[in-house]
This record gives sequence, structure tokens and C-alpha cells, in this order.
Amino acid sequence: MPECAGPLWPCGLTGAAACLSGVKGMGVIVHGSAGCYFYPATTLHTPIHCTSLTDHDLILGTGDALIRTIDSLQGDYSRLAVLCTCTPAIIGEDIRAVIDERYGDSTRVLVLDAPGFAGEYEAGFLAALSAMRLSPGGGREDSVNIDGLSLMDPFWRGNLQEIQRLIRLAGAECGATLCAGAFSCDSEISSCTIHANPDIPSCLGESLGTMLGLSGMRKAVLAFEDRFGRNGGVLSELVLPDAEERIISACDKYQRRFDPPVAALFGQSASMQAVAAMLSEYLCAEIACIGSRNTPSHGRFPVEMARDYATVSEMLEHERPDLVLGSSFEQAIFPTAAFVGVTPPLRGAMRLHARPLAGIEGALALMESVLNACMDHKKPA
Repeated sequence: MPECAGPLWPCGLTGAAACLSGVKGMGVIVHGSAGCYFYPATTLHTPIHCTSLTDHDLILGTGDALIRTIDSLQGDYSRLAVLCTCTPAIIGEDIRAVIDERYGDSTRVLVLDAPGFAGEYEAGFLAALSAMRLSPGGGREDSVNIDGLSLMDPFWRGNLQEIQRLIRLAGAECGATLCAGAFSCDSEISSCTIHANPDIPSCLGESLGTMLGLSGMRKAVLAFEDRFGRNGGVLSELVLPDAEERIISACDKYQRRFDPPVAALFGQSASMQAVAAMLSEYLCAEIACIGSRNTPSHGRFPVEMARDYATVSEMLEHERPDLVLGSSFEQAIFPTAAFVGVTPPLRGAMRLHARPLAGIEGALALMESVLNACMDHKKPA
């Protein structure tokens, strides 16, 4: 694989597009060049649109190109979101004024500044979520929102289905799903929320915790039962202990044959902390390093920023782990280690079924993948 000089993790523009393209009835317009449009369009696997700005637009103004694009989408969506890239940001165009002059004071069109220099993927995602001006309190008292759902995440569909299953087992109802599934700007936001991905929390309603990793899940399950109290403790006393016992049994069986692996993890900071905790607790894995795609958050294991090819390559060559969890980039950089894909991009394989990373089934699937990858790695060539 040739060395890549650019970042391995997208900027805020893709984060904003990932958030808004997961909203039912929302048409997303990237107001920029075709180059700005290409990455989110090919990564999110959902229709988004582009004004395809040229040098002519940079000199004379981008308003005409935007109006043409909006006009071409009339009737296709109930709302539109215009993501302003570096071009309109640098020349200082008032895009809101351009839209209002053409369509009146249009609340149907959301305008969001999302140039590449404005921040990380997570910042763009959360800025887009905030721009929708959602507020909790309209949902049923016995319902729970699920946030941390992003179309860029290869596990989002499985995470959604698994967390919905657990919410119902807890005796509650499923609220808004931010931002995927049936979620729309008119969805009622409940007063409490559970996180599928702790790196992109919505901050809407009371947090009941994260569903990533058994330790975080245990706290979330107790919060469920304390709040709703209808399931007789089926999650905390039966379902969760059963899953944990299965993981302990499988890991003990592995360790009777093999030494614990030395693991390197790459992905979003808080998420990789949760995964690392499971590997350490149940498989006695040595966590050699965590390379974070976003600004590192505080946690049990040391984390350093690893958003570019050179940094990832240096970390892997220095630690030389037995097991790597990350993306196709890490797999290509260090092919001699056992590999488990936990963060995009994940290339070279078909992905059809809704495999979770969060929830009880997500924890079981993750540990199953780790154990099988490690055993395959130990087999003689």
C-alpha cells in the first residue's frame, strides 16, 4: 500500500453529512467542488448532492450554482441541508441571505458551515445535530432515545437493532434514533438517552450510559432497571451474566492453549477505551497502544492521536503487536498481526448482515472475532 500523506479520518464536512443524511426526508447538498463531495458520497452509501463549484463560481460567486441545485431537488425532500465547504467560507459569502432572497425566509433549508478546516468528523456530526435545534421532552415517559448512530459506521444498523432489543427487554419503548433509521426532524425526543457510540453523544436528555463494552453496559442496564423497573431484572440478573459467562469460558479455553495477545487498537478514543477494557479483563491482553482518530479522551489506557499513515505505521512498527483492531489501513500497514475490523474504512469484504459492535450481541461478536482471529494467526502456515 503506498504511503498516504493525508489524514486517515474524515473532517467535519463528512461528519455533518453523516449526521444529516441519516435524517428521514432530509436532502443533503455539499456546497463545494466535486472533490469535497467525493469522500462523503462514496463513504456514506446514501444519496447526497453537490453544487460542483468551479473556478468561475469562486470568482463570480457561488449563489447561482446553489440555487440551480436546490431548484433541481424541489419536491424530492421535505427539508434540505446545505453544507458550506471551504470555497464559500473563504470568500465569505452569506449563503443564508442567498437562499432567503430566492425563496423567502425559508426554514425548509438548513445552512451549516462545514469547511474542512473547521474541525474533526465528530465536531461536524455534533454541529449538524445541534443545528436541527432538537429538544427533549416530547417523547413518551417510558421511551429511550438511541444516539451515536452514524451512516459512516459499518456497525450502525446492527447497533440500532441490538439496542432496541435490549430497551424492550428492559420494559421500555424506543424513542428517537439519532441519526439513522426512522429518525426525522419531527421525531419526538424522549427525556433520556442511551449511547451506541460514546464519541458522538447528542447531549439530548438524561444520559443512561453507553452500550459499548460490558462494563459500560452493566451501568446502563442498572440505570434502565432503576428508571423503568418492569422487567424483574431480566437484563442484569440473567441476560448480561449469561453473556459474560460465555465470554469468560471462551477466553479461558483460549488461554489454556495460547498466551494472551499484545493488542494495538485504532479508532475513536472513547470507543477504543471500552473495547480495550474488554480485551484486558477477559483475555488478559496487553494493550500496547491506542491510536485515536479523534481528540483523545481520558480513560484507563494511554491514548495518542493517530490520524495519519506515518503515525500509525510508526506505532505499529514500534509495538509490533500480535493483534490489531482498527481499519483496513492498519491491516495493510501491519499484515503480520491478527486483525479485527472495528472502525471504517473496512474494505475487501462483503458486509450484508446487521452485525453490531454495541450491546450484548455486539460484545459477543467482538470477542468471537478476536478469538478466532488470534487462533487463525497461531495456526502454522
